[in-house]
This record gives sequence, structure tokens and C-alpha cells, in this order.
Amino acid sequence: MHAPIEEPRFRDLTPLLSPRSIAIVGASEQPGNLGGVAVHLLQKFGCPGEIFPVNPRRPSVHGIACVPSIADLAAPVDLAIIATGAESVPALVRECAAAGILQGIVWAGGYAETGPEGAALQANLVAACRETGFTLVGPNCIGIVNTAMPMVASFASFLLEAEELRQGDIAMVSQSGGLATMAQALAQKAGFGFRYMISAGNEAVLTAADYIHALAADSEVKVIALYIEGVRDGARFLAAVEAARAAGKPIVVMKGGATVESARAAAAHTGALAGESRVWSAIVREHGLIPVASLEELLDVVLFLSSTDLAKLPKGRGIAAITFGGGSGVLSADQCAVHGLVVQPLTPETRERLAPLVPPIASIANPIDVTPQVYNQDKWFACFSEALDVIAADPGIDIVFCQFGPMSQRGNEIATMIADLRERTGKTVCTAWPLAPRGAPDVLRSRGVHVFQEYERAIAVLGKLASRTPRERRATAPVEPLDWTSAGPVGEGTVISEHECHRLLAAAGIDVAKGRLATTAEEAATAAHAVGLPVAMKGISAAVTHRAAAGLVRLDLRSQAEVEAAYQSLTGRAAELGVSLDGVYVQTMIKGGIEIIVSAFRDPVFGVMVSCGAGGNLTEIIDDVTIASAPLDQEEAVAMLERLRIVRGARKLDPDAKLADLVAFVAHVSRVAMSVPWRRFVIEINPVKWRSAGVTAVDGLIIVEEP
Repeated sequence: MHAPIEEPRFRDLTPLLSPRSIAIVGASEQPGNLGGVAVHLLQKFGCPGEIFPVNPRRPSVHGIACVPSIADLAAPVDLAIIATGAESVPALVRECAAAGILQGIVWAGGYAETGPEGAALQANLVAACRETGFTLVGPNCIGIVNTAMPMVASFASFLLEAEELRQGDIAMVSQSGGLATMAQALAQKAGFGFRYMISAGNEAVLTAADYIHALAADSEVKVIALYIEGVRDGARFLAAVEAARAAGKPIVVMKGGATVESARAAAAHTGALAGESRVWSAIVREHGLIPVASLEELLDVVLFLSSTDLAKLPKGRGIAAITFGGGSGVLSADQCAVHGLVVQPLTPETRERLAPLVPPIASIANPIDVTPQVYNQDKWFACFSEALDVIAADPGIDIVFCQFGPMSQRGNEIATMIADLRERTGKTVCTAWPLAPRGAPDVLRSRGVHVFQEYERAIAVLGKLASRTPRERRATAPVEPLDWTSAGPVGEGTVISEHECHRLLAAAGIDVAKGRLATTAEEAATAAHAVGLPVAMKGISAAVTHRAAAGLVRLDLRSQAEVEAAYQSLTGRAAELGVSLDGVYVQTMIKGGIEIIVSAFRDPVFGVMVSCGAGGNLTEIIDDVTIASAPLDQEEAVAMLERLRIVRGARKLDPDAKLADLVAFVAHVSRVAMSVPWRRFVIEINPVKWRSAGVTAVDGLIIVEEP
């Protein structure tokens, strides 16, 4: 087993999130003074804690007596809001610490987000916090709102107009203050409340991971919303995410700025295939995060989760679409397919039970069009509740999706039936009801049911929840120790020659096509006979990594004469290109099979990753690639490979190729990669030949990006 990794330590954030006393440094009643806004908002929403404006030039702020300086506070407060300019903050942090105050929020901008000078100022701030043990939110943030106290350590504009702070079980952590406050305002407008709004800002000290970990331990938080642009410490972030998952709290995440290539080696295909967005997608998938692409989508998912028993989230992808009109059901079936949901026919047994409960003209295949007769005719209306139970009981149905529209009567009664069904069944029940009759949405909301105003938005949410399958980490056996230093001295950007790469891979237990390096035509002929004709020959130079494109490859050479001629041709081509060769690599020719690319690299945030995809000439032609974090066991490798189109279509390409062989190869490469000592590296094997005879590495490339 791999050596255990020390668990990250997290601070107790209770004094920050639920302070009993607050000092606002720099508060005044001058127009635009954010400290004064904070005092006003704390008063407006009835903060129960003690409030101390700190200002030597004013007797009071909004009727509360001022304290001349931090040192003049009678006792340490739980939280200091430092509402002053950026340059004054490091000194004020030290003053707070000297007075026994070790938690604070800094709203001011002008730090690392502005350039080198701001970065230097932020470094001074971080140094002050480290020297004093000060726990800091921000800088360049909009603060914290705790609706349960209530406590508003923020200057968000919407709070000036809001008449109340709705309480709820949603917590939002955001690296954008504007998005966080917009989300809270829109949630309030929809009738939902946040428990916390936390604007993380520049994360000079505390990061999103710290807040997520704290929220995971808060029994009043049900769902966590997250807007994030970057993660500095992947291990710490994932530890917090796993704490939330262990506590049963889903995290809905919107990520911005995913454009930087994770594997930077431009010389390798992996650099183009393994961009930061693909790595992030792998992390999201493996850890059960729920990804969204817009604020609207984030709120759709968060509000549905907030209003749903989390024990009744979808256990599978089967969905029953119930409608009063056929056309909307047909469209929803199409949309379900787009979002990965399965609108499969009800079982014969279910249809037999359902038939007498719905009008004769109803369609009960799925989508289920029960027609307007259900709410227009007493007989069918009386049966509708039982009909819902029968549909929900179908073994192939995981989700009951009620998609309604305008109706002439009985809207409130139908709404009550839906709410009752949701309480009776263990299946997921979701309602989308545009143009609902007056009162029906209120009935549902009073019973805790979130009502979508558009069908496709509801289906998109259900698709995300149904596809959430976190990876359960299991221990994997490490490979035998390998002397990576035997490749010779390496520096930044070192390309290890293919013959050395193959030697290392073979030493690690990876099946590599036999080959030898030759420096003369005679040596090439001898090597060809040793490895077995026919052979491939490749000009080896650190200056050329894509040899075929450079004309430095010759294939299917079947005689000594062909081998010797190929040697002369390759050295001549190298001269034309102006590159020197370490030699010519003579390798046994592996014919047939399916070509796969298998790569490994160390991501700077999340560690060692494995990438697989269509190999050979197809690598840059079709976008068929998947990434997972290493190491992989057999089951995890199967799940990874089955995401590839080329693997799913393997039976057509080579019916005799065994998936188990490729699974074992990929899992082993993932364990080998875990033993690589270099800080940044790429191992690329392309192609890997997947045949009935097994799996063999044909071409290998190792690039050391940072030793």
C-alpha cells in the first residue's frame, strides 16, 4: 500500500461565522464609508452580538459609541471587520493580534488582483497573519452573512434594499463576491434562504477548503454552493470536499477560468489532451461534485436539493415523464436523452395495473400522457393519486417527473396529490409547472416542493443528480521500486530518449516492444536480427519528439538490405533537418490491434493523473480522451476505459482484444506513475497496441518538466 498521507488541519471558524462581538475598524457615517454600511446592516437585521465601531475622530456611528482604537476595546472581540484602505491593513492586523483579536475580514481591494505591487502588499499582509496567528477572510471580498444569527459582516448592495434575511439550509462559498450576493438575492426572490454567504476574495489566508470543511460540520447546512476560479492546495481542497460528502452534503460547483493547460509539455500529445478543464472534470466526477455552468443552473440545482429529502435523490437514470399533453412529453423524452436520463417503457405489470386508473385515451408507455380528462372528469380525478403510486412503484423508474401546464380546474388538488406522493414514495419526485393555475405553486411551496418554471431546466438538474457516482478510493499495491535516476541527469524540459524511456518502462514491468539503439548501419542490421524481423526504425533525437511528422520513421522493414538502406535514409533526413541523432532505434514491428494512447502526468494542484484515449494517428483527429487520478485499481480502470468511444467500439475493430488486458495495463501504468520522483513530468505511451495477444507499448516518451 502507498504510504499514508497526513490529513490537512483546519481551523475552527466559529468566531468568524458566528461572532458574539464585532469591531468595525474605520467605520464612519460619511457617504460611501463601508464600515458605516456594515454598522447599519448589523443594526438593520438585528445582530444579537455586541458592536464596536472603531474610529478616533467620531464619538459615534449610527448611534453606537465609538472606541478610539483597537487597543481601547475593553475585551477582545470575536471578529474585526477592517474597513480601511489596503496599505493600512497589515499594521491593523498586528494591532488586532496585540489586543487578543485573531479573526478578521478585510474588504479592501488593491492586492494581488491588481499586479506586482498589490501582490507585494498581499505578501506583507500574509506575513502579518502568519506572525500573529491571525485568521483572515479576504482581502478583496464582500464579507460574510449568517442569516441564522442574524449577522451581516458585508456591504452587499442588495442587503440595503432587502426587507428581511430569509433563513435556510444553503451555504454559498464564492471567490466572487458579486456572484455570491446575486445568488443569495435570487434565492430570496424565489422564496429560499441561505444560511451562510461567504465571499472568499483573494484567499490570502483562508481558502474555499477551510469554509467547506467548516460548513460540512454545521448541522444546519444541507447543501453547499461553490463558485471557484482556482485551487491552490488540491489535497486540502479534496479533504474538505470529502468531509462534506461524508456528512451527506452535496456540493454544487461552478468553475470559471478553466483554460490553462495542466500538462504543459507542448512536445507531448498529452499537453493538448490533458487541459486544466479535463483534470477538473475528472476531479468533479470522482468526488461527487455537481458541476454547473451558469448562475441560473447553480440556483436550479441548489434550490431543488434544498427542497428535497437527500435520501431520495435518484438511484439510477430511469425517469417517468407524466404529462397532460402529448407534445410536451415527446420533447421531454428528447431532452432526457440529452441529459443522460432513460425514458424506458413501463413494465407490462405496471401498465396492466395503470390501465384501469387512467382514461382509455391515455398513453401509458412512457412518457405517460394521462390527458386533461384526469382533472376534468370526477372518475379519473379520483384515481389519479393511485395512478401516481403505480407509476412510482415501477422497478425501472428512479424519478417521477410531473410536467404540467395550464389547467381549467383542480390545480390545487393536483398539487396536493404531488406533494403527498413525494412524502409516500422513496423515489425522486420533481415538478415543472409553467403557467400553473393560481394557487397551485403556493400549495407545493408550502409543502416544501420546488417548482420549476420550465421543463428542460428541471430535466437538466435531474440528469446531473442521476449521473453523480463518486469514486470510492481503495488501496492499491505499489510497484517494485524503480531507479528513475538511471535515466541520467535531468533539468527543466529534459526529454528522455526513447530507448531510455523503453528501458525504464520495461524495468517497471510494462510490456514494451523489443528494440535496440544502433549507431551504424551494421549495428542496425544486427539489432534487427536480434529483435526479429520485420522491424520499425526511428531516428532518435531529443530535438524531435513527433518523429513520424518529421520523416524520421521507417516501417515494416523485412530484410538486412532494407534495414541498412533505412539507416542511411534516416541519417540523411536528420541532416536535412539539421538535427543530430543519438542513434537509430530498431524495434520489432507490432502489427494489427487497436491503437490507444496511455499517459501519466503530475498536475500541479491535484497530483498524478492518468489519461487514455484513441491512439496513433487518431490522437489529434478525434476527441476521445478520459482522465482519472492515480492510482487506479482494476474496477476504476474499467470505469475509466468504458468512457472511451474507441473502447466501447472495440468489438467491431478487433473482436479478440480482451478488455481485461487493457485494464491491467492502464492500472499498472497508474501505479508506476505514482513512483515517479519528479515534480512535473509527462509519460506518454502512444501507441499502445491492444490485440488478442495482449497489450504492448510501442512508442514511449518521457518529459521532465520540473525535476
